[in-house]
Amino acid sequence: MADETKTVVTERPEMTTDKELNSVTVISMPPWKIAGVRALRVYIQTLVGLLIATGTGAAAAVGVTMSAGDFAHTLLVCGSIAVAPAAISLLQNIAELLAKLDATNPGLRA
Repeated sequence: MADETKTVVTERPEMTTDKELNSVTVISMPPWKIAGVRALRVYIQTLVGLLIATGTGAAAAVGVTMSAGDFAHTLLVCGSIAVAPAAISLLQNIAELLAKLDATNPGLRA
């Protein structure tokens, strides 16, 4: 039997008691913070992935060589490389936010 699709509900209108309302945590953030958090997540994921690939030799196994002597230098090299995917993610999220803004506020179009 196939797994059923499940939906996470963060807010329901019929929640009226304080206990039910306190059990739901909803964090509201401005759009620029959301884009920043997403870019930071991509940066950290890329950094950790590069550190693991460099440290285990997996990068060398596929022909990628990073000349790094000690861990500090390896961290600096991997941190520098991880900036590019984070910047692309930030640009993509900004484009999505602008598209949503355009869709919700057509009066702002030039």
